[in-house]
Amino acid sequence: MSVPDYMQCAEDHQTLLVVVQPVGIVSEENFFRIYKRICSVSQISVRDSQRVLYIRYRHHYPPENNEWGDFQTHRKVVGLITITDCFSAKDWPQTFEKFHVQKEIYGSTLYDSRLFVFGLQGEIVEQPRTDVAFYPNYEDCQTVEKRIEDFIESLFIVLESKRLDRATDKSGDKIPLLCVPFEKKDFVGLDTDSRHYKKRCQGRMRKHVGDLCLQAGMLQDSLVHYHMSVELLRSVNDFLWLGAALEGLCSASVIYHYPGGTGGKSGARRFQGSTLPAEAANRHRPGAQEVLIDPGALTTNGINPDTSTEIGRAKNCLSPEDIIDKYKEAISYYSKYKNAGVIELEACIKAVRVLAIQKRSMEASEFLQNAVYINLRQLSEEEKIQRYSILSELYELIGFHRKSAFFKRVAAMQCVAPSIAEPGWRACYKLLLETLPGYSLSLDPKDFSRGTHRGWAAVQMRLLHELVYASRRMGNPALSVRHLSFLLQTMLDFLSDQDFQWVQGDVCEVQLMVYNPMPFELRVENMGLLTSGVEFESLPAALSLPAESGLYPVTLVGVPQTTGTITVNGYHTTVFGVFSDCLLDNLPGIKTSGSTVEVIPALPRLQISTSLPRSAHSLQPSSGDEISTNVSVQLYNGESQQLIIKLENIGMEPLEKLEVTSKVLTTKEKLYGDFLSWKLEETLAQFPLQPGKVATFTINIKVKLDFSCQENLLQDLSDDGISVSGFPLSSPFRQVVRPRVEGKPVNPPESNKAGDYSHVKTLEAVLNFKYSGGPGHTEGYYRNLSLGLHVEVEPSVFFTRVSTLPATSTRQCHLLLDVFNSTEHELTVSTRSSEALILHAGECQRMAIQVDKFNFESFPESPGEKGQFANPKQLEEERREARGLEIHSKLGICWRIPSLKRSGEASVEGLLNQLVLEHLQLAPLQWDVLVDGQPCDREAVAACQVGDPVRLEVRLTNRSPRSVGPFALTVVPFQDHQNGVHNYDLHDTVSFVGSSTFYLDAVQPSGQSACLGALLFLYTGDFFLHIRFHEDSTSKELPPSWFCLPSVHVCALEAQA
Repeated sequence: MSVPDYMQCAEDHQTLLVVVQPVGIVSEENFFRIYKRICSVSQISVRDSQRVLYIRYRHHYPPENNEWGDFQTHRKVVGLITITDCFSAKDWPQTFEKFHVQKEIYGSTLYDSRLFVFGLQGEIVEQPRTDVAFYPNYEDCQTVEKRIEDFIESLFIVLESKRLDRATDKSGDKIPLLCVPFEKKDFVGLDTDSRHYKKRCQGRMRKHVGDLCLQAGMLQDSLVHYHMSVELLRSVNDFLWLGAALEGLCSASVIYHYPGGTGGKSGARRFQGSTLPAEAANRHRPGAQEVLIDPGALTTNGINPDTSTEIGRAKNCLSPEDIIDKYKEAISYYSKYKNAGVIELEACIKAVRVLAIQKRSMEASEFLQNAVYINLRQLSEEEKIQRYSILSELYELIGFHRKSAFFKRVAAMQCVAPSIAEPGWRACYKLLLETLPGYSLSLDPKDFSRGTHRGWAAVQMRLLHELVYASRRMGNPALSVRHLSFLLQTMLDFLSDQDFQWVQGDVCEVQLMVYNPMPFELRVENMGLLTSGVEFESLPAALSLPAESGLYPVTLVGVPQTTGTITVNGYHTTVFGVFSDCLLDNLPGIKTSGSTVEVIPALPRLQISTSLPRSAHSLQPSSGDEISTNVSVQLYNGESQQLIIKLENIGMEPLEKLEVTSKVLTTKEKLYGDFLSWKLEETLAQFPLQPGKVATFTINIKVKLDFSCQENLLQDLSDDGISVSGFPLSSPFRQVVRPRVEGKPVNPPESNKAGDYSHVKTLEAVLNFKYSGGPGHTEGYYRNLSLGLHVEVEPSVFFTRVSTLPATSTRQCHLLLDVFNSTEHELTVSTRSSEALILHAGECQRMAIQVDKFNFESFPESPGEKGQFANPKQLEEERREARGLEIHSKLGICWRIPSLKRSGEASVEGLLNQLVLEHLQLAPLQWDVLVDGQPCDREAVAACQVGDPVRLEVRLTNRSPRSVGPFALTVVPFQDHQNGVHNYDLHDTVSFVGSSTFYLDAVQPSGQSACLGALLFLYTGDFFLHIRFHEDSTSKELPPSWFCLPSVHVCALEAQA
């Protein structure tokens, strides 16, 4: 089960689940008009009984959740009501067929179904049908509620028959084992005759009958069945179902103690059963949880249907305190199963709602904290927003207002997450507004009095800043200015005195909020700033304010002509020919008689333009820096492209200094290599850049994400029957195999990102230009300008599998790669030492690259590796990345799409596991075997003459950081008959000059040692020498891979006369 229901409450366990859905095209307004009327029939009294049946309606319910219906019957869809429009008799057969198709989705669990047809008239309508109701339109349908009542009664009949059928099951050993979906494969082959298995079946069935009794309005019977189920399941350690039985016990007890419900729904549920005692005082007395069960009811052959004796001896249901203890126990059992995360989460939510009624807030917060850390599947952004919003509501329910505001703010930030193509700034703003009370913040200035402050000012200022930013991003600058003005008015005492500076010669601005209180339009013909301290050229503005306009933003501009400190004393206006000077000294939010600003010496102004198109995606850097321009580009994974930036000096001063930095915004993708690189020296050579001049700056964009794909599209090597010896070692061998389709779903789940080889990734970065020049540079001032870069990365090739095979040389191996072309074009893949491999769209091929093994131990240590505070895990990751980069640079794997004239690299850095790295690494002990002074390796054959002594030398070079040895080696000659038979009985054919055992002394790190011997071949033929190590304490403590000697092939020829 993958989709949680955050609105679940304990009393839902007694409800029957009915899904109401449209069939065909039905307007949303008409559907929900009928849906609302259907939902009004949520409980009915059963005829000739004091029992009440409760119904839970849903207009959307995931079919996979329905598979858990045996585990908890309130999750099972037992009723289906469909609503459709049909205006013609010829459309009726097709409409009715759609109804049947809809039923098949939940067909295995449905008790009954109904189809409500609107708009159809004629003979078809007059035919009596029980499962179809016809109405002429959505206004003339007075009998909808009566039809629903009849429908619910039919559900009750089926429910009661199932309850009686299950409760009277005396088939003994034939009780079926109820399972949840992920358990079915685990019970294949179990001994169904064991006592343990029978108890498991009985316990689960008892629990299931308890669920049916609770739904059928038999609360006391359900309590007895739950208690008996708990005893049975506890005895066989069936923890998942034991948790469900305990949760059922809690739900039945909650329904008894709190007939008004725990879900906060309007209207109290009035319990009408007669089996429970009426004394309310007995509900909360200590010890009320004890239930005495007759052992005779727990038969070994089946379920005893007669629970009357147990009912008579039941003292009562769980007490309010014990309800919470049982919830804790049930949740602890659920937590043992990763596939029960949704069940665990919903149980936590139910417990929180109960604790909220009991006013036990601290305990409720513990359940909520557990719910926060429950790991579900990969949630979509909408599901994350829903989860955080519900957590906020639950914290509000238990009185944790600040915690509630925190999660609501998290939900607001999720609305504009970088992964969302179209961020919901309006929803973000609305949620942020709802967090204000939780942080003791009001947007009414009257609620703030000077000298007293309530709440955390730092958090409140952060929230107000976010309101300013969100309102601006949703296209409402006036609202943004209002929030900013409010921030200045109420939080001025807490704002830091950061320097705010104007630049000499630049157009500077002051923003005011004004309003027209008059009932007529007001024209302001001349409005400008009043300043002192610096020579200032004010540029007057004219505006027209509508009648009773409310707050209206006005921007007044001017140019400071000299440096120094300027004071903005106010503004002047001309209205109806009257000149007025308005000073700021009487405004309560201003500390002084005006606002002072420092005017710094003149600086150049830089304007940038790029070779890439502008992007529709606006980047959101966490630092809050403003980005002047956003550009975008689409690349294939491994592709590079140059970004040409033109730097134009549009100011009046020369541009003398430039610094460029980049920052990759938060991304879930692992980047390999340098994403952005540049050489600033070529640009600086064009400096100083005079006013009006343009310089060029080139940035290389290189995207190199993970090329691995966890789907094994080709068969294993053992299945393919590939033999290395059948291919030339000078070029890669390859095996073309079409992707295997068996076992792969036609439409794989969206959450399976590992196998989604068409998924487009997104990378975002910000380039920051820090520049200066002129008088401002002399004084140490500079400007900042940022460029946003949005890169969409489409997959090019994937390596679906990587492994190694040994080569004939001990210093080489074959790196095997399964390469998959995920593009829609023909693509070629090549390495530095091989010809191009052609891959059609969607094709996978296997290739092998013969590589020299690597001496990883010779890599230089990183600067922090010798530090005493180095993180071992981080160091190991750095070593692995360094090894992967070395292998990638040596392989030089490249791809090319001829039709698009595009090319790039394909890196193996992200897919080399530890085992593959070990196979690619040279052994720390390097062994060399020489025959008559010639090295024996690869496929070299040493030739000698019969009767002549052959010198044999074994050399050892110790590349490890430790001393090794001494070693004893025995040389064993044999002949290979090429049919799987090796002949080692060569005493009369090969003779040793001296001993056949060689001895090597201990070898220090970086040291060498050698041993010599000689052989005499008495007959002609091909001989092989197997060098075997003596097993002793010295050799046993070293890995076997350290003792890899080259094969020795000697061809003995006739002696020449």
